[in-house]
This record gives sequence, C-alpha cells and structure tokens, in this order.
Amino acid sequence: MSWETENWARQQRTGDPVTKAVLVGIANWMNPEGEPCRVSMRRLAEEVEISVRTAQRHVQQLERMGMVVKEAARREDGGTGWNLFSFPTYRQPGVSTTEPARKVAPITPEGPRNRRNRGGAPHDNMTRGEDDNLTPTPMSDCHPSTSDCQAGTPDCQGVHDNRVMGEILKGSTKTPLSPPKGGADAGSAKKDSKSRLPDGWEPVPIAELPPAAQAKVRQWPAGAYAAEAETFRATARSESGRGGYKLDWNEAWISHINRSTVRVLAEARAGVNHAPAAPTPAAPAEPLRSLDTSTEGKAAHEIRKRLAKTVEKSVRTGFFDRCRFDVRTDTLTIVTPSEFVFNYLRDGFEREAHRAMNSVLGPDADLRWTIDRAD
Repeated sequence: MSWETENWARQQRTGDPVTKAVLVGIANWMNPEGEPCRVSMRRLAEEVEISVRTAQRHVQQLERMGMVVKEAARREDGGTGWNLFSFPTYRQPGVSTTEPARKVAPITPEGPRNRRNRGGAPHDNMTRGEDDNLTPTPMSDCHPSTSDCQAGTPDCQGVHDNRVMGEILKGSTKTPLSPPKGGADAGSAKKDSKSRLPDGWEPVPIAELPPAAQAKVRQWPAGAYAAEAETFRATARSESGRGGYKLDWNEAWISHINRSTVRVLAEARAGVNHAPAAPTPAAPAEPLRSLDTSTEGKAAHEIRKRLAKTVEKSVRTGFFDRCRFDVRTDTLTIVTPSEFVFNYLRDGFEREAHRAMNSVLGPDADLRWTIDRAD
C-alpha cells in the first residue's frame, strides 16, 4: 500500500462513485513505483464491500477507460490465480523524466577558449594579465560626470551607472531585491488565516462530498455519519495545539472520512450500532391500520423470519406486521400504511431491514420504502 498510488487514484475522474472506489481499492495494493500487483477479485470486493460480480463489472469499466490493465494469472494445475493489475497512465510523483541541463562553458570574446593562451601555462583569472580575457574592466573606466560610460568601454554597473535598472540602495552598489509577492506579510498571511472550528459547523451533506469520499460514506451503517461528525467536533474543540487550527475545516472533515472508513466498517461488522436509539413513537391521531399481506410470496415470508431475529417483538407486531413486503426479483419494497410508520421504520430500522433482505435476495438487492395512500 502506498499513498502515492492511492492519491493518484483519487484524482482520477471515473463518472461513478463505485468505479472510483474500486480504482482506489486496487491502488491500495500498489507500491509507490506503480509496479503491477496481484489481487483476487474476491479480496477486492471485500475491500470495497460490494459483490464479486459488481467488482468485475466496474473493473471492466476501468479497463474500457484505459485506467486499469488486468491479466488473469494461470496456475500450474490449470486453475486461475490472482489477477495482475497495473495502471498504464500512472507516473510516480517526484521522479523527473527529463535529462538534467548540461553545463555550458562561458563564452569569451574569442570563443570558448582563449586562443592566444593555447598551449601556454594556465593563467590566474583572478589577476589581470596579458592574455587574461576574464578579468573585468576596472571601475575607473566609468566617468561619473557623464550619464553613460565612455565609448568603447564595456557596460559598467558602478555607483554612477544610470543604466542600472532599479533604485540603488544608499551606500551600496547593489540593486535592492524585489519584495515577495503579496507584500512583506505574505509569508504570515497563510498562517494567520487558520482558525478554530466554528461553533455552527456542520458536516458537508453526503451528496456534496467528492466522489471517493461519497462512495466510502455510502458504505457506512445508518447513523455513522452523524456519530463521526460529533466525534470530529469534540476532537477539534479539545485540541489545544496546532491541530486545533485549520485552513479549511471541510477538507479536514473529508480527510477524517478517509482515515475512519476502515474503522467504521470494522465496528459495523462487529455489531456496533451507530444509529441513535429509536424514540418511543407517539400515539398517532388515528388508529394504525394494517395492509393486506396475502399476496406476499415465499421470499417475503423468509425476510420476515430474518427480521424476527434482529428486531424486538413489539416493533415487529406493532409496525412491520402492518406493512406489506413486495418482492420483485432483487428489489424489496416495504409498503407502509401511513407516513408515521414510514418515518419510524425507515429512520430507526432500515439497517435491520437491509440485512434481512440481503440474506435472502443477495448483496446487490435494492431496498425501497413507500406509503400506501388509502383513498
């Protein structure tokens, strides 16, 4: 794993958040030089938390876009080994691909070499000799009484040379250095623009996150986004050192998402419930009605059995049993009898419904919610 290849993958534009997540997943196994790496499709699917079939489909999309080259390895026994992935357009950052500039010998008035000194003993270019063309003309050749130097003498840059560009410092023969861009305080402006976390800071809406961060957050369980935002706030406000000051807190939040995804998903697999406890529902104005479930098929009954293992009985009998489960191939639509039941179940028990559905219809199944509008 290297941050160079992962950073390169995050900068690519794939047009699809899951395709981007697959590209970043492959980059996790690359070294900084971008040499081909071997990854099984099953391991890649587990990393991105999608099905193997979905991972294969998005890898094919990356191949068509020219971002990934995949070669299926063959074992000696004739079976298929781990895939060999490479990034044909990746270049390791910080490595120059151009030749260094060659040093060019200074050109004297007579050419690159003093011809009159050819074959003679080397002269001291710090002193003025008969054949020394490297010694500069003395300053006495300049005439302070004229605006220019005498005709025939080289350009001089002494105190009285008015052709020197720039204002001459008082008492110095050197022109002043240009001030840095942005004025004398430009170096400290960036430092001064850092600030503490604003009191009213709220995390960026999931739909407005960059594609890579958005793909990761959509894998988080219900309630994890709000829980991590609260942790982020508490950490930022308790930090007293440099970490408590940022140039852009939204960028810091996106970095927190990238760092926390592995931990959040591991906690979810371990059974940690990030969603807040479902509030006790207030009694509706009218008695709750129950929908007709006689049209439900075998798949719907099996999903209800799986829900019985994770949802307490009062929630099942009081709410889920009043709903109708419509199953069409790999899509489950939970039809609720009222907006009250719709909000209560979707906000508090969508995660449990997802798990029951996936265990019956598969990991790529789609869960939908709707309200039965009685005439």
